[in-house]
Amino acid sequence: MLPMRQTATLKALGKIEGFKNDLNMLRSTMADLSLWLPATRLTKQCDEAIRMIDGIAERFERKLVVTIVGPCGAGKSTLLNALSGIDDLSPTGHQRPTTGHVIVFSNDNRDAAQLFANLGSDSVEVKSSPAAALLEHVIIIDTPDTDSMAYQKHTPLVREAILRSDMLICVFDSENPKRKDHVDFLAPFIRKFNGESLVSVMNKCDRLDEPELKNRILLDFSAYIQAAWQTSVDHTLCISARRHLTDPQWDRTAVPKHDFDQFEELQNLIFDSINRAGYVLDRRLENTKSLRDFVFDEIEQEVSGYSTSLETAKQKIREAEKKSFLEAVTTMKNDDTRQLFGIGLMVYQKLAQRWFGPMGWMIAIWARLLIFGTGMAALFRFGRPITQIMGMISAWRHFKESKSATADARSDERVGAGLRTYRLTTMSSWPDIAESLIGGGFDGAVRRVEDALPGGDRLSEKLAGVWSETLESEIELVSRKLSGILLQIVFNLPAFGILGYSGWLTVKGFLLGKYFAGSFFLHALCSIVIILLLSFFIFQAFVRLVAGPERVTTKAFEKMKRQAEHSDMMASNPVLLQLETVIELSALLASRQSR
Repeated sequence: MLPMRQTATLKALGKIEGFKNDLNMLRSTMADLSLWLPATRLTKQCDEAIRMIDGIAERFERKLVVTIVGPCGAGKSTLLNALSGIDDLSPTGHQRPTTGHVIVFSNDNRDAAQLFANLGSDSVEVKSSPAAALLEHVIIIDTPDTDSMAYQKHTPLVREAILRSDMLICVFDSENPKRKDHVDFLAPFIRKFNGESLVSVMNKCDRLDEPELKNRILLDFSAYIQAAWQTSVDHTLCISARRHLTDPQWDRTAVPKHDFDQFEELQNLIFDSINRAGYVLDRRLENTKSLRDFVFDEIEQEVSGYSTSLETAKQKIREAEKKSFLEAVTTMKNDDTRQLFGIGLMVYQKLAQRWFGPMGWMIAIWARLLIFGTGMAALFRFGRPITQIMGMISAWRHFKESKSATADARSDERVGAGLRTYRLTTMSSWPDIAESLIGGGFDGAVRRVEDALPGGDRLSEKLAGVWSETLESEIELVSRKLSGILLQIVFNLPAFGILGYSGWLTVKGFLLGKYFAGSFFLHALCSIVIILLLSFFIFQAFVRLVAGPERVTTKAFEKMKRQAEHSDMMASNPVLLQLETVIELSALLASRQSR
């Protein structure tokens, strides 16, 4: 079995990979939102967070990195000296900047290898003291001032140190803690740390009146940085780093005014609480989760800021889609090029598959005759003799498989007319939709309606598909009504009666030795044919009444209109697809963040 330490490491690395996978999937989603302007910036944030997580994974077995950051004169170097027990470990004084490079407090030069590789050996200095031997799992880094005169040179050093940190100690001068430049500089980094990974320190607190410090300054400062950083700071400690030097060298004008000092609490936090192997894993795992959640929060805030406009745009698109669909259906219904003959054929084709007996044969024969008639009509209508003749022959030979005879009823000029109406109606609604989209963060390119609508062929296929499915559904419904077992018995009964009676007389005469003349069978056949024809004519009248082409078409169009609420004609609209993706981001983030 693996040692507990290795098992814990493997589990933690697995969770980190899961957080990274969440960001990769989110980045992929962002990359597809080419029309939503915030996506570019958010994609870069995903890339940066992934890079930082990779850095955490690379140093997973290394010591925990605690970085001290602060503005000029806050006392960062004095704090490091106090923690190390050596007054001059990190340079202090009135000359600014006092620290021009990164100082790593550790008893092992190898701990600074990751900084050497990224900052260069000239920018990193490793220092040690007896106190460093106590830090088995922690190294402390002192950074240059965040607001020094050598700002352009020092900023990359500070940024790189922070990016490779597991814990930040943000040092402020208690006499002027609200240094906006320092707070703003740290803001982009702070939200990537949380809990015990973020410690705020007010140094030189002994220079202020104790009651004022505790009752006003500390509370006011805590509220200020939490509002500025948009995150909670669990630890805000008041210390006097100079008090804990071997030789404080107090200025006569700046002697301590009281003994309130939380330096020991900070010292215990670094040397005891976090200086444990298990804490290193937990803190790095927590920081990785914080990185993921930071990006998630950024995206969620971005979406929330545009939510009203985005929802309005979606609603307007759906309303425009419904209106355009209804207008297209109305145009198709009123179009003069109605192929009613083909609809009648489709009804009889369905009936021929359901009916039995002599009436079933008559319906099948009639359907074949209608196929031939439809083919002839198409021949004269479209002027494509060879193609249409071949279609008629194919239809006659392959009755159930033929589509050519009914193609005019399913997809004809009416679909083209409906498509034109659909596009014109959508185009008239689009300017208002585009303004809502732009208000939701979309690029001004969405004003080009020709780029927003799906291709003409795709729309035509969808409209033709909806019409064909609706028509076939209505024809299927009426064919079931016209094929009830009772109805089939009623219409088949006369022919079965004559046929049965003639057969009974023939069998009876044969058994009695009485043979009928040929005229008897001729008359019987004529009677059966006449009865069949009469029954079929009555049946045709009944079909015309219940399932006439005009009636079927009217009901099919009414059914299409009822589908307007659920129309997906715009489903392939690239703008709508991106809009729905943006709106659904909040739910997606919530589901992943809960894991």
